[in-house]
Parts: sequence; structure tokens; C-alpha cells
Amino acid sequence: MAALIECLLCVTGDSAFLNAFDKTFRSGYGPQWADRPETTGPRYSFHALFPVPEDVQRRGFDTAGHLWCPDYWESSGDLQNMQVKRVPGERRYHFFAPGRQPQNLFRIVSHDYPVLTFHLAVHKSSEECLHQYIFKNGGYHGGYCRDTGDAFAAIRKEMGFAP
Repeated sequence: MAALIECLLCVTGDSAFLNAFDKTFRSGYGPQWADRPETTGPRYSFHALFPVPEDVQRRGFDTAGHLWCPDYWESSGDLQNMQVKRVPGERRYHFFAPGRQPQNLFRIVSHDYPVLTFHLAVHKSSEECLHQYIFKNGGYHGGYCRDTGDAFAAIRKEMGFAP
């Protein structure tokens, strides 16, 4: 089983566009893999932002999905344990991604929402490092630092999420 990467995403911009993004993000049912139990009920999912093609789903996760997800989502599976905070002008998300950090997923999604700015902070506990990205209209700026001062915990607290 892949290690979980802790992620914080803050999306800023006009409230109407934030609401549209949030509605899309939470409308995902997750991919319906042929070899996995069916996902029921809407929830936040990478699938809502960047859907797994039906032919990949039909072939199953073990046959095709385990290759597709890292190539397109970067994460080896869908997000887990989503928490959301809605404040004026911002949507704040705290979640875990299995395997790798999903920075290119949000870079690609920023093309679909050019008036929104995406701030992604990723904590790799195994390496004790913090990666930060800002995405706007498909472009991005990134940074990396050792998390010796527990900077990620400070960002998490500032965004209103408990450890």
C-alpha cells in the first residue's frame, strides 16, 4: 500500500467561480472500477476533476487503473479523508493522496478555472519536507524546503485544520 501524502489546497477568487469549482470537485463518485466495490454517493474526488476513462475503469484497477492513476493524477489512487472550510473568497481543502503529490493535476485543472488561484502545500513526512505550489491558468511557481520548523503544521493551523 502506498504511503499517504498530506495535502493542503487553498483556492482563491470570485465566490461564484469558487462555488462552481467546489461543486464540480465534490460531484465525483470516484471511478467505478470493474474489480473494486462500487463507490456510492457524491464525494470529493480527483475523478470529478480529471475523470478516469471508461475503458480503463472497465479493465479494472489491477489491470489498468494502477497504471493510469499515477500517470494522470500522479497519485496512485483517489484522495482520502477530505476536510473542507469555506470562507469568503477562499475554499480550503485538507486531504491525503496515496503515493505521489498531485501537483500536475491541479496545474491542469487551473486551465479550466483561469480566474481562480490554486495554492497547494504538500508534506512528505517520510522526508520531512514541504513542497508549495501556486497555479494560475496552467502556469505554476513551486518551492521546496526542509520542514525543520514544522512549517506545514503552521500552514495547516492557519487554514483552520486540526493536526
